[in-house]
Amino acid sequence: MPKEREIQLMAELAAEHFLQGRSKVEIASAHGISRFQVARLLDQAREEGIVQIRIVNPLDAGSERVELARRLGIASVTVVAQRTGETLRSALARQAAGLLQQKLHDGARLGVAWSRTLMHLPEHLKALPAVDLVQLVGPLSAPGTSTAASTGLIHTLGSFAGGQVWPLPTPLIVDSEEIAASLRAMDEVRAALEAADELDLAVVSIGGWGEGASTLWGRLSGAEQQRAVEAGVVAECSGILVTAEGEVARSGMENRVIGVRPEQLRATRVLALAPAHGHPEAVIAAARAGFVDDLVLSAELAGQVEAALG
Repeated sequence: MPKEREIQLMAELAAEHFLQGRSKVEIASAHGISRFQVARLLDQAREEGIVQIRIVNPLDAGSERVELARRLGIASVTVVAQRTGETLRSALARQAAGLLQQKLHDGARLGVAWSRTLMHLPEHLKALPAVDLVQLVGPLSAPGTSTAASTGLIHTLGSFAGGQVWPLPTPLIVDSEEIAASLRAMDEVRAALEAADELDLAVVSIGGWGEGASTLWGRLSGAEQQRAVEAGVVAECSGILVTAEGEVARSGMENRVIGVRPEQLRATRVLALAPAHGHPEAVIAAARAGFVDDLVLSAELAGQVEAALG
């Protein structure tokens, strides 16, 4: 059979089978060939790209909660649907990856914080527009992660984008104010901190306040933890402690933190991921503080936030 005739036949058989729902036996009878020939030609059609199967799960786009966004005073709220076997942190990062593709444009500058949730971004984000990357905070040791892997996050994302990268080669928090001041004076650290002045978009994670709710909690002394509680802290975002009223708390530990400043986050559009199940007050506080424009969270946490708002 001439190649052009074979291609035409494969296309016709594929249309009858996949679009019209006809069985291989019916197709074979109609074309005067065996069902084994039909099966071979259908397999060949897939191998040669004549048949291309595309599966779209409408739940992957998440669901918008317009009324909740209005009540929080932010631009958008998206609720994720976890896939079978998928962790919540990975689902949040998957949703964020899709939103980054929509919101970024060539020449933009993206700020990326470190968190256990954002560490999953490279799993779902294989390409980016030609943007520059700024690391907003350094890593902290956390279960299931390593400092080396955390430091690699900004470079991995930078390889997807191909733009300039400003890494922040310091931990999120150090042991003393003197060490923090010394590190901030380093050229590469100062350059990264200043690059955050001109962000087009930042992606961060919202944590609750308490043991297990924030990786920063475990790096504070007992006295600092107590001072933060007494100051009314209910949320942590990129090393910034926030009260229930949305005020930036001053507990003393902020002088040991090296990272993005509150005014820098407020000056840009912020995509915030909220893995803090059971801590709706953290989400509300971050929104009140001006650290959230687009929020991604689970359906369960969204319900908790709605209930907390009354």
